[in-house]
Amino acid sequence: MSQESERTYHILAYGVEKLGLTAPSEPLTDRNFKISFEPFNTSHRFDEYDGVILFQGIFESFEQISNYHASYVKHECCHDELDKRKKEAQLLLENKGLLCFLLHLPFVDHNDRADCKGTDLAKYHLNYQSLRREAFNQRFAHIDVKSDGFRPFLKRHGAAYNHFRIHNTNLDSKTIAELGGRTVGMVINRGEYFIPTLVPDNRPENIVEFFTSLAEGLTSSFNKLQLALPEWINTFQFEEEQSLDAERNALLKRVHDINERFDSLSRYKSVLALSGDDLVESVAHLFSAGFGVDVDTTDELREDTKLLDERQEVICLCEVKGTNKGVKREHINQADSHRERSGFDEKFPSILIVNTHIKNARTVPEKDQEIANEQILHAVKMNILVLRTVDLLELLRLHLIGKLTKEDIVELLTTNCGWLRLIDGETSIIQQNT
Repeated sequence: MSQESERTYHILAYGVEKLGLTAPSEPLTDRNFKISFEPFNTSHRFDEYDGVILFQGIFESFEQISNYHASYVKHECCHDELDKRKKEAQLLLENKGLLCFLLHLPFVDHNDRADCKGTDLAKYHLNYQSLRREAFNQRFAHIDVKSDGFRPFLKRHGAAYNHFRIHNTNLDSKTIAELGGRTVGMVINRGEYFIPTLVPDNRPENIVEFFTSLAEGLTSSFNKLQLALPEWINTFQFEEEQSLDAERNALLKRVHDINERFDSLSRYKSVLALSGDDLVESVAHLFSAGFGVDVDTTDELREDTKLLDERQEVICLCEVKGTNKGVKREHINQADSHRERSGFDEKFPSILIVNTHIKNARTVPEKDQEIANEQILHAVKMNILVLRTVDLLELLRLHLIGKLTKEDIVELLTTNCGWLRLIDGETSIIQQNT
């Protein structure tokens, strides 16, 4: 295009069904944009488009669980989909595209059991060191619109649950809406939009009006931001710009790598809260990504996981269980039964990993309860090595700081029976609890 204002945008409205909204069967078209709707699990990538619109919170869920033992909030995250979309979003922004996050909920960054600061794409793109987000104690429908392009949309649909504080004036941000002098809507780095909004009623005419009005504001704002500094001015350079640009890119990459590492460590820690297939998947991921031990999770004979050597031969069977109580005799028997049905004799290494006290433990120390002596003796008798998920994470801690190699861990798991317990950075094989 000869002028930026003439640009036509192809915008993806992503995963609106997560909010109970019915996507139009055909794209919405206007003079300078087309909006295509794709579901959460679409194979289309963000970087195939000029922009992406999505609601906050669609990668995670919170559920209040109450029973006789305790009341707690269950938090789940679609980690695989989130990690994939993180990379696509980065490519989109590098291609001079735009991301628009629709903020319709208070941000929840912590619950009783986990740190949730990076478990949604909107949160991830707000995790600047100099930026703080806080939730109001209620939703406010009347906000002060500071951007003319978004005025029609926000006058009808704007509402704020959250506000932001920026403590570093070097962060490229522009306020879109305020409430009592506090920023509730903004654009960061000229391409990441955070728009406070209500969720539209699920009627076809409302869906069309909502997304059309939003896209008009987005494209108008985005065009102006791009025109504010035309590309040709960059042909004039100060001497220090080249070194500053290289330093900035290195720092941005370092921050990105740190955030990715935080996400990986949080995923390891999920073994303290999960159960069922999610627990099996997280344990398998911990072995492969954390310890570097190859795994096979095929379930033909109901073994949860097999540990493999470099030749992809099975070296150990791994049974994974989640329970609201402690390790039980039946867990050990099931590990032994799976070994027998797999065609291995009673001498073949087999480990039992149990996430204990899932619902009634609210802290890590409450999870760290001893295994009953009768179960330890039974594990020794059946040649099974038992670990709680707390022990498994402590084992990973020692590996990550270099105290135990992959080979050390494989030897521990394949040559012992009883209870592999870790206390104060030391491993011990307990075969009788005195």
